Amino acid sequence: MKMRHFVTVMGVLGLSGLMGTPALAQNSNSSPVLLLESGPSDNPKYRRMVFVKYLQGNSVSANYRAYNRSEFEQMPRTTPAEVVRKCSSGPATSLSDLRKFEREEANRARNGQPPEIAIFCVKNVPNWQGLGRKTYLDPIFNGMKYADELRN
Repeated sequence: MKMRHFVTVMGVLGLSGLMGTPALAQNSNSSPVLLLESGPSDNPKYRRMVFVKYLQGNSVSANYRAYNRSEFEQMPRTTPAEVVRKCSSGPATSLSDLRKFEREEANRARNGQPPEIAIFCVKNVPNWQGLGRKTYLDPIFNGMKYADELRN
């Protein structure tokens, strides 16, 4: 039986001090470089899933899959090098593009349409421990349930 390792969203996307969590930021108030991919879920219980990849230069230092907003499963590092390079060397996804994705994904869900694959690069976000993390990640994770909602 495959052992799954779940960590909470705060452990993955915050500075929690969990063992094995990558160095998350260049300083304590700047975001890590994150490559995020949202797309259709491979689990019929969930509409979509999000892959979260922490980048260090042109390599992935940690890779997680999330079916909900609060539990992340560590995954093998299988991201194509060109996708990683494009994020690490290219521009970050704008906040307006993230909000556009949020609106379009909500419309697809309301209309019964399947989710589309979308890739985002989040980096150099100021005030990451304040409002930065919430501001930039909520548009990607909105529409996904929290783990405690799934238990009820």
